[in-house]
Amino acid sequence: MNKSLEWFRSVKSLPSPPEQINNILDAIGSPSSIDYNIVEIIKYDPSMVLSVLKVANSPLYGYSAKISSLQQAADLLGTGTIKDIILRTPILERLALDQNKTSIDLKSLWLHCGLTAAISGSLASLIDGLEPEICFTAGLIHDAGLIALAAYHPQALETAFETSNTENMTLSDAEKKFFGFNSYNVSMTLITNWNFPESLSHLFKNDYNSGLYPKEFALVALAKLLSKIGVTPVVIILIRG
Repeated sequence: MNKSLEWFRSVKSLPSPPEQINNILDAIGSPSSIDYNIVEIIKYDPSMVLSVLKVANSPLYGYSAKISSLQQAADLLGTGTIKDIILRTPILERLALDQNKTSIDLKSLWLHCGLTAAISGSLASLIDGLEPEICFTAGLIHDAGLIALAAYHPQALETAFETSNTENMTLSDAEKKFFGFNSYNVSMTLITNWNFPESLSHLFKNDYNSGLYPKEFALVALAKLLSKIGVTPVVIILIRG
C-alpha cells in the first residue's frame, strides 16, 4: 500500500461507532442527566476521550502537553465544551458500510479498550508511584492506531489480517510488511501531533524490542493481556482485598 505514516498527521480525530454516539447523545440529552456525569458517560470511548484530550492539550488553552486524563480535561474545558466535542465526533458510517472489508469487530474493540483501561487503573492503584487516572487513559487509548487504520483504511487492514493468518506472524509484523509501519507507529504519530503529555506519549515511544519498560508501559501491556483472557477489574479488587 502506498501510504506514508506522515499522512496520519492530517487526521484531526477518530470516529466512534454509530450506536456508541447515539447512546452517549441519548444520555447527555436526558432531562435527568447531571452535567458532572459527562466524564462517566464518555470515559470508556477511546475516540471521544482522544478528541477531548487533543482539545485540552491544544495551545488555545495554555496547557499544551500537560493534560493526561479525562478528568483533568473536564476541569479545564467545562461540560459545554466537552458536549460540543461529542457532537462533532465523526461517526464510523464508512466503516459500518465496509464492515465486510475488515476482520475487526467494532464492539469487541471498544470493549477491549474499555476493559484494558479499567484494569490498568485498578492495577495502578496497587503500585506506589503510579497514577491510576493516567494509567486508565493509557489503557484506553493504546489501540488508537488500530482504530485509525480500521476507520480510514479498512480494506488494507484486512489484507494485513489475512497476511498475519496465512504467514503465521503477529498482526503488528503483518501491518509493517504491508504498510511499512504498524498501528503502534500510527498511535505514536497521532499522540505526538496532538501535543499529548510525556506521561502518555512515552508509552508509544517504546516498543517490545527496545528493552525500555517503564512501570506504566509494563502495566498497560499486562492489562491488555488480562483483558484478552477475560480478567475484569473486579478480580483485581478481590486480589487487592
